[in-house]
Amino acid sequence: MQMPSGEADFTVEPVTGRVLRLRDALGVCMYLVIGTRRAALVDTGHGVGDLGAFVAGLTHRPVTVLLTHGHIDHAFGASWFDDVLMDPRDLPVLGAHQALSAGLIADARRQGHPVAEAPDPATFGRLSPDDRLDLGGLAIRVLEASGHTPGSVALLIEEERLLITGDAANQFTYLFHPEAATVEQFRKQLGRLRAASDGLYDRVCVSHGPGDAPRHLLDDLDRLAGRVLARTDDAVPFEFNGDSGRIARRAAGDEPHDDDANLVYNPLRLA
Repeated sequence: MQMPSGEADFTVEPVTGRVLRLRDALGVCMYLVIGTRRAALVDTGHGVGDLGAFVAGLTHRPVTVLLTHGHIDHAFGASWFDDVLMDPRDLPVLGAHQALSAGLIADARRQGHPVAEAPDPATFGRLSPDDRLDLGGLAIRVLEASGHTPGSVALLIEEERLLITGDAANQFTYLFHPEAATVEQFRKQLGRLRAASDGLYDRVCVSHGPGDAPRHLLDDLDRLAGRVLARTDDAVPFEFNGDSGRIARRAAGDEPHDDDANLVYNPLRLA
């Protein structure tokens, strides 16, 4: 993974009147949720660019960071902030990604980008399913969403009828890394997430691609996981950073579609 040169470190666009989508130079989405008393930043990108200063230019309210999980592209800008929460089940994931981050950070520093210090998990507070963060005028509910990683969470903003799933459920959901759940475990947890959020959102936001996903994303993933378990999926071979897997649904030209749910899984870890 290399840092693109000549790119702005961050861009911003509105999602709703109280939620902004931030995007880093590598295309990963973060979400700034602004209440009347506080703000919450969902994820912190790769740690390239002064995210703290960028967020301070968008709101003067105190900011709490909510990390959906501990991967390199979500948690490694955390040190720009003083108040950071993450599910502790992802601490080993965060540690494993420290080495992956080093090359990207070195490349970005050579290009003159500000870079974050490596995140220090000793400074993190605990984020747990069923937590509720009151921002003033709106609140964020934390929902269990393990599967992509052991401590993945989704965030429900009921007043905005918005569900932020991070990487726990998207149009190209990764389940093939060693820390991921089996497909059967993922499907069971997906059922619990669907039940906890049923009827409470009209819009789904994710961390990659355009940032928006179909409202029926969770239902589609459930059906697709069922196909994988029944071995009736397309099982397209896939390779990424030395790990191999299978893509459950073949798309035209073998490219993922923004409107299609998909799973990338380890065929040796179905049940």
